[in-house]
Amino acid sequence: MAAGDGELARLSGVHPVLIGVVVSGAVIIAGIGFAGSYQAVRELAFKKGFGRHTRPGCRM
Repeated sequence: MAAGDGELARLSGVHPVLIGVVVSGAVIIAGIGFAGSYQAVRELAFKKGFGRHTRPGCRM
């Protein structure tokens, strides 16, 4: 296969597995990052007084 002849490279049997592992890892890392940032923003909002009415046992 010459460079730039318009043909796609063929994937061996291992490539789809590696692609799946990489994509799965990226999704897991993204989920952890989203959960962590959501928790941090939530805690900051409660410290600033936002959402106090949503906590159980809190009175406005």
